[in-house]
Amino acid sequence: MAHAGASVVPLVAEPDDYEVDSAVGEEDQASSTSIASSILKYREENGRRYHAYKDGKYALPNDEVIIYGALYLNLQHHLFSLTFDGKLHLSPIDKSKLHRILDAGTGTGIWAIDIADLYPQAEVVGIDLSPIQPTFVPPNVSFQIDDLEEPWTFNYKFDLIYARTMSGSLSDWPKFFQQCFENLNPGGYLEIVDVEMPLKTDDNTFPKDSALLKWSKLVVEVSSSSGRPLMNSATKYISQMEDAGFSKVFQKTFTWPMNRWPKDKHYKEMGWWNYENIAGGLSGLSMALLTRGLGWTEDEVEFFLVDVRKEMKNTKIHSYWPVHVYYAQKPE
Repeated sequence: MAHAGASVVPLVAEPDDYEVDSAVGEEDQASSTSIASSILKYREENGRRYHAYKDGKYALPNDEVIIYGALYLNLQHHLFSLTFDGKLHLSPIDKSKLHRILDAGTGTGIWAIDIADLYPQAEVVGIDLSPIQPTFVPPNVSFQIDDLEEPWTFNYKFDLIYARTMSGSLSDWPKFFQQCFENLNPGGYLEIVDVEMPLKTDDNTFPKDSALLKWSKLVVEVSSSSGRPLMNSATKYISQMEDAGFSKVFQKTFTWPMNRWPKDKHYKEMGWWNYENIAGGLSGLSMALLTRGLGWTEDEVEFFLVDVRKEMKNTKIHSYWPVHVYYAQKPE
């Protein structure tokens, strides 16, 4: 589709006889809660590890397969870097006014660490339900284990609040945007990055009874019925941010090809990373949603995902995800 700031245009596919590379692997402060032993515990379900603090809120596991094995979260960070031409944010921030940054849903903390290196004068706070962040970090970074859906009790305000791929994590986005607005300094920015689902094609190349298309629709339907829409909540962000008090919301849209099907080298590389990102972590992304939401067994999920992975790798299917960036400034 487009590089940062460019208009969105359809991608051109490689010829049908193009072969994709093989996968590296198939599975390959808010309320000032202290990091007590109960928070640091985990829960096992279907052979995967999930956060125990506020158990069940987040559908993705936090085990080594996600963090280290398939490199899901950190690999995804690299994919975003390719998407945004190496930029860590798109908001037009005045560096001289940047003193405090909140990374909402920090995950492994990799964005928080990088932004702290970029702006050493700023204090960076990362919030997450899972204690999976490193301990060796820049001196201007701190991590807190907390629930962003609880009332925020910071005794200071931020100049940038950043949230990436948080769809599926929150049940009340209007409340989140209102809390962000209230906890920003005048002139501060809120920036949201999220992926839209279900998967799309511009040339209707999904096969009949496509397992891939079925999977992408199921994760949206199941997460929506649970009250935490996964990857389709982004379509409502603009109006919700404006309702919270942000006067003008800017939107930029990018594209993640599902695999190396595009002819353009830049998008071919992004497609390779996206395939590794999703196919490697597919079981973790799907297991809790489909077992909890549909009552499937672990074996039923894994059997279904065999065909999903095959179609994810198929370069004759020209599927992609729109990636949206929204940013807005709090009036001064």
